[in-house]
Amino acid sequence: MEPIVFYFDFASPYAYFAADGIERIAAEHGRTVEWRAFLAWAAFKAHGISPPMDVPARHAYFITDMIRSAAFHGVPYRQPKLPVSTHRAARLFHVVAAEDPGTARAFARRALSVFFAEGEDIAAEAVVLRIAQECGIDAASAREAIESQSGRALLAAAVDRAVADGVCGSPFFLVDGEPFFGADRLPQIAWRLSQTRPTSVPGAAPPGTLSTGDSAGT
Repeated sequence: MEPIVFYFDFASPYAYFAADGIERIAAEHGRTVEWRAFLAWAAFKAHGISPPMDVPARHAYFITDMIRSAAFHGVPYRQPKLPVSTHRAARLFHVVAAEDPGTARAFARRALSVFFAEGEDIAAEAVVLRIAQECGIDAASAREAIESQSGRALLAAAVDRAVADGVCGSPFFLVDGEPFFGADRLPQIAWRLSQTRPTSVPGAAPPGTLSTGDSAGT
């Protein structure tokens, strides 16, 4: 069966909130998850969309909602300063993913946790390199990936692909080509998968019983 595509921006708290949930739902339905890092601001620009945090009223709401959503999901959370540049982490992700998707996924999950749970600056090269080493990625190779033209090209291609797929925020999911936007769409994804899978998966939650995020995404 096709993997669930998970588009995420390293600066999206809602991607952080959804990461464990989408992996759990996928496993319950016999699917895997294909992680795809992109730059949300670039997708917004391509689609002619104003970034949510640029609108004062929405900015105030999202700050409240991020804190509430973290509590709802039961995950540690420190409100970071947003927006923040994530191109270094995203370039490294794609260079690693081209050879070892599993390590790239581990790097992404750790980077989201470091930024949103531990309060470190994901824009800082030193932080990105340290996370890479924690995930078994050689520091010299990681630095080269961040600075290389290949890293830039892979990220640019990933953004183009996201735009072509209609990605309008983070997190954004594709389930057999059907789009779902936001952490609060996880129950709908579980419901859709329960309709499409040929047989039930032992231990899987029935449709409508998964309780997840309050907010759509950023």
